[in-house]
Amino acid sequence: MEKITDKYHRLVQPDDKHLNPLFDIKQIPKRTFQLGLAALFTGIFISAYDAAIGMYVSSFLVACFCFAILLFMLLKYNDAIRDLTISIISLVCGLLIFSACLESLQSEQYLYFFPLLIAVPLLVDLKKTLFRKSFTFVSIIIFSFILCIIIGRYVTPMEDFTARQVTRLAFINRITAICTTIVFASLYTFFEKKYIDELVDQSNKVIDAKTQFLSTMGHELRTPLNGIIGVVNLMKDESNAVRQNEYLHIIRSCSDHMLQQVNDILDFNKMEAGKFAFKPVPFNLRELLLNIASPFVVRAKEKSLEIIIELLPEVDVLVVADDLRLTQVFNNLLSNALKFTDGGFVKLTAVCKRRNERGIIISFSVEDSGIGIDKADQSRVFDSFWQGPNNDETKQLSGTGLGLTICKRLLNLMGSTIVLESEKGIGSKFSFDLGFSYAEKPVPAAKNGGSSVNDLKGIKVLLVEDNKINMMVAKKILTGFKATVTSAYDGREALDNMENDNGFHIVLMDLDMPVMNGYTAIYEMKKIYPKIPVVAVTASLVDQQMRADLLASGFKDCVVKPYQPEDLLICVQKYL
Repeated sequence: MEKITDKYHRLVQPDDKHLNPLFDIKQIPKRTFQLGLAALFTGIFISAYDAAIGMYVSSFLVACFCFAILLFMLLKYNDAIRDLTISIISLVCGLLIFSACLESLQSEQYLYFFPLLIAVPLLVDLKKTLFRKSFTFVSIIIFSFILCIIIGRYVTPMEDFTARQVTRLAFINRITAICTTIVFASLYTFFEKKYIDELVDQSNKVIDAKTQFLSTMGHELRTPLNGIIGVVNLMKDESNAVRQNEYLHIIRSCSDHMLQQVNDILDFNKMEAGKFAFKPVPFNLRELLLNIASPFVVRAKEKSLEIIIELLPEVDVLVVADDLRLTQVFNNLLSNALKFTDGGFVKLTAVCKRRNERGIIISFSVEDSGIGIDKADQSRVFDSFWQGPNNDETKQLSGTGLGLTICKRLLNLMGSTIVLESEKGIGSKFSFDLGFSYAEKPVPAAKNGGSSVNDLKGIKVLLVEDNKINMMVAKKILTGFKATVTSAYDGREALDNMENDNGFHIVLMDLDMPVMNGYTAIYEMKKIYPKIPVVAVTASLVDQQMRADLLASGFKDCVVKPYQPEDLLICVQKYL
């Protein structure tokens, strides 16, 4: 049985060439192997030539050098050594020093230090590598060169050679050293030009991507915003209650659409920046899938589609995973299926593939009988901002083109791969396998201090918010849950209210405010009222680091705007 591991604790790292567009442009590791091969073949040539002219000791020495180079390359290939560059440079310098002891300066072997020095910029990315590493390489070469000169001038050679042998070897060393220097200098120029061309090309791609992003998001946000503005204008002159409720439903739908677009962009940005993290919680997998599918059943009926849900009994299991991100994947897949299907069915399937005492692997699929995808376009459906070919079937459909991109990234981070099977005019099927660890026990129900699950009766809330509209909305939500709310428009005013009345059960506080912001206010509050829980309410992009900073500052939790009334209720009840 294959071991099932829980991969939801893993953070995304920017080491994927698809996530990092500047991935290894200079190909430094590859060049190091190329230098090693160049030194190896040069050594083989010199060793054979030394043997041919009767310099057998020198030939044996160079042959040993070639063997050492080959050994280091094999060790690096098997990850037995960490840095091949320093090994090769040190080995070449050592060979040249020992050659000086053997031959003095008469064979002019010291000339090989010049191509070696020229090779350093090829092996070290001077724009990214710390100065210390480059300085180390250059220092080794210069020190070895000086030592080689000193030894060659003042130390008696270990072996005597004829003038003819010395002349012939010196000539070959000069030619080889000069040619090698020219080659390395040319390669350096070539690689730097290639590097600059690649940067220019990627800059152009970034500009094109930003232009496409702004165009797409401008359309996607202005469309629901236009609906909201239009309906608000209609409501001003509408007195019919039924029609007003219809208008409110439209406003809510447009707002949810805008929020989804913003959330997609924020999630995509987190993944690109390598700051995306999962939050595993225990939940029942079957119940989660049924809850996810429920809203789509209503939407399918509006289009006269059949929703088929096939969940085998093994799926009724308590597991540990990030339920919100899993919901996000299925929401995107089901939403796409409904969007591109005008007749027939949409099918959600979950079957057990393997299981053991530690966990279970589930095969999921979302299938539809929609318009399908051309073979030529199937490789592009997961590209950012790609929305399908511009034809009569798709030109009426909206979207940012990020849904499938986010699905693929999320599943990759969960240790899975999404697979597409589709045929034009017949339908599409997206499938993937996910491994889950079993949850040890259900999550205990949160205590709410004696209040009912649907209200905050008897709870005194200090609401700190500088925006009057946000203040009005939050206050209306809290009073709707029967809470007693006191308002403050900055941190200073909040502290004054707490000084006059220290009976508050909880404080909901914005972060960016005039006079005294939330970070300063929490510091003062915790010194005087350490037992009153304070929850940050912010519209900022809250990543893992910011959440950790908020908790370290004294905040109990964080609610991100915009929020649903139920989210605020649950958060307040959690800390009573």
